[in-house]
This record gives sequence, structure tokens and C-alpha cells, in this order.
Amino acid sequence: MNESSTVDAINSASSSAISEDELALVHALQVQPRATWTDLADVLGCTTVTASRRWQRLHEEGIAWVTAVPGARCAAFTAFVRLRCAAGHREAVAARLAQDPEAVTIELTAGSFDLFVEVITADLAAFTQYLLARVEKLPGVTQASVAVATHVVTEASRWRLDALEPRASSALADAAHPRTTRSSERPTARQLSELDLRLLTALGADGRQPWDRLAGTTGTSAATARRRVERLLATEEAALRCDIAAPLFGRPVTLSLHAQVPASDLAATARSLTALTSVRFVATLAGPDNLLATFWLRSIEEVHRIESELVARHPAVRVTDRALALRAVKRMGHLLAPSGRSTASVPLGPWAGQNPLN
Repeated sequence: MNESSTVDAINSASSSAISEDELALVHALQVQPRATWTDLADVLGCTTVTASRRWQRLHEEGIAWVTAVPGARCAAFTAFVRLRCAAGHREAVAARLAQDPEAVTIELTAGSFDLFVEVITADLAAFTQYLLARVEKLPGVTQASVAVATHVVTEASRWRLDALEPRASSALADAAHPRTTRSSERPTARQLSELDLRLLTALGADGRQPWDRLAGTTGTSAATARRRVERLLATEEAALRCDIAAPLFGRPVTLSLHAQVPASDLAATARSLTALTSVRFVATLAGPDNLLATFWLRSIEEVHRIESELVARHPAVRVTDRALALRAVKRMGHLLAPSGRSTASVPLGPWAGQNPLN
């Protein structure tokens, strides 16, 4: 598919209607990805059967899905690789990288580079090996530049559709994080067992699968599967997030800004960006650029407004590069159609690399 047909597909997908009830359901699952059908029905004002039926359609058609991703305390190494490709090779390179657990997110981009790849590995040594032995040796790759994440300030599990009333959203959040649990009482993370890795890999494909089905997939009991998963989430080794086919939800434009910020202003600038409703991801970087921010926008016309607002709020910020995603090929392990729909999933690094079943 060429760039023109990719844009046409995105524009066509963005015209598909998602009902207000479906928007509210997805927002609810963004707040609490494994909420029970009873909890969801109470918040949404429908029956449990209706809530289940709506989700089944969204999930089966690849419109929305729940997946497990590395959490804030996951022992992992994150880097962003920008690739230049020989003419006519970018789609082939993207397709080959899409099957790699390490390449968790891949976008075809318009800008100073052709592909934007988020890579997650167990550590620096594993990343270096992956970059040198795999990425840079792929036929068609002509240049690679790397930025290492020093701190992920916000990520997509915290992004919301803004389709629920604040009271309903708060009720679900309280159910997900009881007030009796304080950060100081968070369980201590442990070295992941083979069962933990199997559970996380299975939840990467379908984060809402019932406990008994998850148990059957991973070779354990439902009670053990639930206990292990709840501990992984409580220690923030992993997180669950409800993701969407962005063009179908009126967010067809993905913009990534790379910037240089004075070291003394970096933390405050990064935190302030998290207040913007269009922000999906913010990270500080080690490299020539020290800030990366990704936005989901409703139209191309918003691109310059976002950058202007950023510079107006923070005059010391210097935007060094901007990339517009022509198409997302993969997002956090899920392979995507040009419409943004999930079509399949690939086990996610760093867990997949340690998993004896992969």
C-alpha cells in the first residue's frame, strides 16, 4: 500500500460511527480493564448481557482490545529507533520487524525518517544485540538513530476517551484501586517465574479473557492465575490497558514531537504535557533530544496548533523534529490493519524473550 492509499484508508476508517454507548464502555475499560460485567452495567446503566455483547463486537472486530503491557516498575529497557529506508523498502522492513517481540510499536512516518520503532528489551545489552544484529542488518535499512528513554512520564494506559461522567469514572477507579491500599503497602516485586511469563504473554493477546480460560492456556488453576496476575499488577511489573483503533474513534492523526529542553526545565515541562487531553505518551530521553511527546489528534490542522501551544507555554523548548504517522503497523504487540483495527498479536518483549514457550 502506498502512502496515498494509506491516508485514504485512514480517512475512510475515521468516518465509521461508534455509538455513544460503545464510547462509554471503552472509556470504562480504560479506567478498569478487567472490570466485571456487573460493575460495568452499573456504571453504564445497562444490563450485564448488553455490556458483554457490546464488548464482544468491539473485540471481535478489532475495534478495541485489552492488552498487558510493561508497568512502571517493570525491569525493562525502552528505546526509540528512527529508521531511514531505501526507496520502496519501508513496508517490507516494517513487516519484518512487526514479527519481533522487541519491536513493540511500529509506525510508517512522514518526516525526516521513514519508520518509528519503539523497542523494549530486558536490558541495554539485549537492546544493543537486537539493534546491531537484527535491525541495522535488515535489507532496505540505510540509517538508524537511537534515543533511550530515561523516564516514561505518562503512557497510553492513562489516556482516556472522555466519554464517561467524572463520577462514574471515579467509581470504577475506586473499585480498581481500593482506598485501603497505599503505595507504601505495594507488594514487593519478585523475579518473574515461568508461569508469570506465560500469564503475561497470554494477557498480551487478550487481557480480558476469563480466569478459567487463562488458566487453561497457561497450565495452572483459575485461582492461581488470578492471584499471580493481581500481584503482577499490584507491584506494577505489568499494567493492563484498553486500546482502540484510533481512526474509528475520531483520532486519525498521530503526531510525535522531539524536542530539546534545558535540563533545569525538563521535569516540569514533561509533567505539564500530561495535562493535555490529546497527549498519549511523554518520555525524557538520553540523546541530542531529551523530550518525546506523542499526540492523538482529530485533524491535520491541529498539528501546528499543538506545537504553537507547547512553545507558548514553554518558550525554552526547541522542537527539533516532528513526525506524522502515515500508518501504525503495530502498537504494543498488536498488528494493525490500515484502519487501525487489531488483526493479531505478537508476544511482547521483554517477557517473550524469557518465555520458554516462545
